[in-house]
Amino acid sequence: MAFFTAAGRLRRRAYFLRVLGLYAAGIVIYAIPGLLYPAEIPSWMQLVALAVIVGLFYLVIVQALLRLHDLDLRAWWFLVALLPLVSYVLGAGMQFVQGTIGPNRFGLDPKRPSLLPAALPITLLPPDADIES
Repeated sequence: MAFFTAAGRLRRRAYFLRVLGLYAAGIVIYAIPGLLYPAEIPSWMQLVALAVIVGLFYLVIVQALLRLHDLDLRAWWFLVALLPLVSYVLGAGMQFVQGTIGPNRFGLDPKRPSLLPAALPITLLPPDADIES
């Protein structure tokens, strides 16, 4: 599965664990400079911590986009998360709503990758094939 690009789909459990890990890494990166230098944090360390936190923020957004793809929603729906109350509903939906069963326009089902759409076996038959025999 993709971790750095928003191509494909991501299941609920994988989304939860990835975002939890990224948040934990962000908290650690934010706390380490303060623990190492309690009086005054050097500016180079502040810049490094800021760069890492921005990178982690990008990865959290990518995971959210992958989860939206599993729900068969375009990535533009992520902009809805900018609305104050609607973001809670979207966040809960991304955690608790099951993804699309079977393949959708963003890829195969990560839970059941061997599941094919119902119309696919019929389209593979030659035009003159006798289905009833």
